[in-house]
Amino acid sequence: MGIMKEKYIEEQIRQEESCPQHVIDEAKVDEAIERMKDRQQMEMYDDETWNWSGLR
Repeated sequence: MGIMKEKYIEEQIRQEESCPQHVIDEAKVDEAIERMKDRQQMEMYDDETWNWSGLR
């Protein structure tokens, strides 16, 4: 691994540590909501009654 990449990774770790906990928690909740919406869309397309064009 190059020196610049190591410095970049260390900088990212420092930024994450300085981030308030509520911001991290909000990001996790947003990701979970997005996964739930994606899963609902997948289930809708895989459902024979909702997807009239056939299963994908």
